[in-house]
Amino acid sequence: MNKIIYATLFTFIFSFFSFGQNKVDQNLVGFWKSTIYPTKNDPVKGNSFVDRKADGTFTLYLELIYKNDSIYTKETGHWSTDNGIYTEIGEEYNDEYTYKIIQNQIDFKVRKNKLPLGFRSEKFLEEKTTDQSNYYEDRYSIFKVKTLQKMLDMNDKMNGFSYDPSDGIQDSRLVGVWVGSEKDNQEEGLSKEWTMTRNADGTFLLDFKTKMKGGKTNRFTEKGKWWVKDNKFYEYHEESDMTDVYTFEVLNINQIKFKVFEMSFDQNNNEYEFIDNRKK
Repeated sequence: MNKIIYATLFTFIFSFFSFGQNKVDQNLVGFWKSTIYPTKNDPVKGNSFVDRKADGTFTLYLELIYKNDSIYTKETGHWSTDNGIYTEIGEEYNDEYTYKIIQNQIDFKVRKNKLPLGFRSEKFLEEKTTDQSNYYEDRYSIFKVKTLQKMLDMNDKMNGFSYDPSDGIQDSRLVGVWVGSEKDNQEEGLSKEWTMTRNADGTFLLDFKTKMKGGKTNRFTEKGKWWVKDNKFYEYHEESDMTDVYTFEVLNINQIKFKVFEMSFDQNNNEYEFIDNRKK
């Protein structure tokens, strides 16, 4: 009697755990490579390499090329199959595809009425390949280090000692109310007018209006802090939490010439310069 109970209990437990596990098509296990083709809406090309394991986990590497830039990314997650549906759950996405196996190739197409959420496209073809994990892991690691260094450099520039107002001074020659204007200097077709009030306590208030050719005039007000260090003028904007840096030259008591050194946003003219004229 006990043997029957134990056998029944074992069968129930085995069935419970088997039911809870995701199914994996063993034909998809292994190393696969696919080509990423550019499209009109997404002009990025490259390659992807995926290592699917029999335990339902995967590692996906992507080598993306846009213009002259190469980007290496890595995703890990889980995969499963059920009635011809392939599900791939990454760190921040969940995609479903129908798939068809033709010899050493797999033809994937995103399920009807769905859109891919991760790095995958709506359809792609994978080919069986040899283990290239070391190659992609090496490229990904190098790219990750370079990216981290760029982020650290940017952080140093934006929030580090070089942009620390505590070691700067307020040059009295720059204190006061100043006005200026320019056209087609920073950007083609853009005209600007401004009134800059620089206070002796290191705060500023900037009122300016902009107008694109043929467009309406927009008015903005910004405030922040300013300081001078090593003959460079630093302008920290509270709203954007960004700092612009200029070299400057005091032409006379009523005029100051500024030239861009480091801007917090991309612009067409890297030689952008302007003159502030004292209003009072």
